[in-house]
Amino acid sequence: MKRWNIRQPETDSARAISEELGIGGLVSHVLASRGIKTPQEAAEFLNAGEISDPFLIADMKKAVKIIKEALHNGEKIFIFGDYDCDGVTSTVILYQYLAAQGGEVNWYIPSRDEGYGLNFSAIDNLAEKGAKLIITVDNGTTSVDEAAYIKEKGIKLIVTDHHTAPESLPPADAVINPKRADDPSPFKELAGCGVVLKLIMAMEDDIEGVLEQFADLAAIGTIGDVVPLSSENRVIVRRGLEIMPYTENVGLYKLLRQCGFLNEDKDNSITATSLSFTVCPRINAAGRFAHAGKSAELLLAESEDLAELRSHELTTLNNNRREVENEILNHADNYFSENPKELSERVLILHGQDWHNGVIGIVSSRLLNKWGKPNIVISSCGNNDNGELVRGSARSVEGFPLVPLLEHCGEELEKFGGHVKAAGFTAKAENFPVIADKIKSYSKIHFPQMPRDVINIDKILAPEDLNLENVENLKALQPFGECNPVPVFLLQNCIILSKKPLKEGKFLTFNVRVGSVVQKILNFSCTYDNFGYENGEAVDILVSLDINEYNNVRSVSAQLKDIRHAGFNQDRHFAALDAYENLIRGEEINQRLAERAFPQKNDIKIIYDILRNSVNSNRVTVAERVFAEASKTGVNYCKFRIILDVLSEFRLIEYKLTDDLIKLLPVSEKADLESSEILGRFKALAVL
Repeated sequence: MKRWNIRQPETDSARAISEELGIGGLVSHVLASRGIKTPQEAAEFLNAGEISDPFLIADMKKAVKIIKEALHNGEKIFIFGDYDCDGVTSTVILYQYLAAQGGEVNWYIPSRDEGYGLNFSAIDNLAEKGAKLIITVDNGTTSVDEAAYIKEKGIKLIVTDHHTAPESLPPADAVINPKRADDPSPFKELAGCGVVLKLIMAMEDDIEGVLEQFADLAAIGTIGDVVPLSSENRVIVRRGLEIMPYTENVGLYKLLRQCGFLNEDKDNSITATSLSFTVCPRINAAGRFAHAGKSAELLLAESEDLAELRSHELTTLNNNRREVENEILNHADNYFSENPKELSERVLILHGQDWHNGVIGIVSSRLLNKWGKPNIVISSCGNNDNGELVRGSARSVEGFPLVPLLEHCGEELEKFGGHVKAAGFTAKAENFPVIADKIKSYSKIHFPQMPRDVINIDKILAPEDLNLENVENLKALQPFGECNPVPVFLLQNCIILSKKPLKEGKFLTFNVRVGSVVQKILNFSCTYDNFGYENGEAVDILVSLDINEYNNVRSVSAQLKDIRHAGFNQDRHFAALDAYENLIRGEEINQRLAERAFPQKNDIKIIYDILRNSVNSNRVTVAERVFAEASKTGVNYCKFRIILDVLSEFRLIEYKLTDDLIKLLPVSEKADLESSEILGRFKALAVL
């Protein structure tokens, strides 16, 4: 469960934006809720601004001079890319441009096994092929030793990158990176392909023409790299989305068709969100399960046959990625089902043997979304001179930064790096137990109460807000992505009128009444049978809004993001959950809290009676539904979970936390609740 955060924008700001710009109140409220305070700021955001002068980036003049000389002299130029979506599109864009200038140019993308960035073996390979100039894209800023090695070989090096720059830059002939400490350019959040785009703009002294030619590929790389969709990135993605349906890139056209776009017989509008779920994963799949060169070959293809072949290959690889990802997620569910205590840890740790290292980061993200907790997914990744190695990928919530955690474990790690909420490391397998202990001790000392994952809510909707004009106006906020997510709205005190299964019960729709308005809600987050709410119940729901068009009839479409019973007190809930998890971890709780948390015999009877009255024909019920009934009797969540543990202890129920289902078991004999080991152990942790 995630904590709901209802943003509280200044009403005057929203009103001023709406009145001065003539935009709907819903759009202006969303803008104000996201920190945009004046009509001028709103206009700049909605109009996406403009691309700043590329020559403001440090070393840009040097780079342009070196590349033009290399082209003029017919020198061999190699583009050194990266195996992710940003790296591939950056490679393709620069290759296409230099080839069009008549350059003797080639490209090199390392395999995932080679690792990220420049490496000595690849440098030797390029030197043997006669390289006179190497241009990195989406990498190179931290390759100090490798850059020195290139210099020793008499090869010129231009670094184009967007990652955080160290104090000591590599000894390259030019380092183009907006994140250099001495860089004066105004926008620092370009993706690698955005930096390449600025380089070409400088080469051509033309911003609009370069956007027209390459914004389609640059948009995909920008979306795929999950950089903030603001300012110049917003310009790039907007322009890319405009020209994408008319792309002249044969490979991109085939890939879009493969993903279901550009089909005349159905709605196939291309958005940043839809690309992030279709095109970007396919491009990334090659680098994860084969070689990223396949993606580059697709986007560089001149024949339809090759483009068709590669687009099918990427789809197959992406399907393989999904299968492997789901296998690991199933393993995670099984592990946590058999070891439910592990879900009470401050940081979840999942360790597997021979899991594909190309997907453990995706799995970590999925676990974060499901459990709302920082987590680390670890798998073996081969051997070196020091023995067997493991690789870890971590994702976190706001308020629990990962880099300080990894620094705390630094002595046991071979290497590590990352950002506030996403990081990774490599370590000796033999050090894993020590690493796990250090993670637990660090989080306990520095975060006795862990932060929870949050859903930010842009506005509490009134019934009259649910109209076509309001929802249509929300499109002005596109493209949606990092730092500009799809707006989330709260509908309070909705009465569930009816519900209906979709896809043979895999999903469902349900109708609610909000004031005088009846609204259909699409729910793709659970099955029909596991939906823990009944007709007639009052609920609070979070939704995103869109327009649905069917048989030429347009209506407001609402997709569920989260749901709770109306009047749910999240502060009490999370306090009770924290108390329960403290007990599971064997940590003490104070006597006052213990008095509210520990169940009496009658409490246990109440819960068991609710269970018996709510099970379906398979003797199964949803725990959330049972707790909703139990809370009416004054049972808090900590007490509820303890009661479920006690009932499980005496084999009266089977509770599977991973899918929130409770199964009633046949009763063979009367349970002596006074003999419960669980209650005895918990009571011993109460501090008098």
